Amino acid sequence: MALGALFILEVVIIFSFIVTTVFMFVPKKNDTVHKIFFVLSVMLGIMITFINATALPENFKTEIIMAWLGIVPAAIGVIVAVAKGKPTVVAKILALVTSLYGVFSYLFLI
Repeated sequence: MALGALFILEVVIIFSFIVTTVFMFVPKKNDTVHKIFFVLSVMLGIMITFINATALPENFKTEIIMAWLGIVPAAIGVIVAVAKGKPTVVAKILALVTSLYGVFSYLFLI
């Protein structure tokens, strides 16, 4: 039952990830929109990583470490965005990589 609930949550997160990714990369004149969707994308990536790392049994040490390493691209993306003052394409791609890594690791590790 719990794995079913986690799967439903993961499907909702994947749908949210697709929506935020589309709106993050759609060219608009308003930088605030890009910042909001960049932050949402980073937060979704962190949430996916947290779910992946905590859903695994304790004896899966290597897989847990690999799941937590999924946050690294998002952290680098946030550093790049803060250094530039706005989310650049590189920062957005790094946030996208974090979410993709989380989704694929959830689907293939569990």
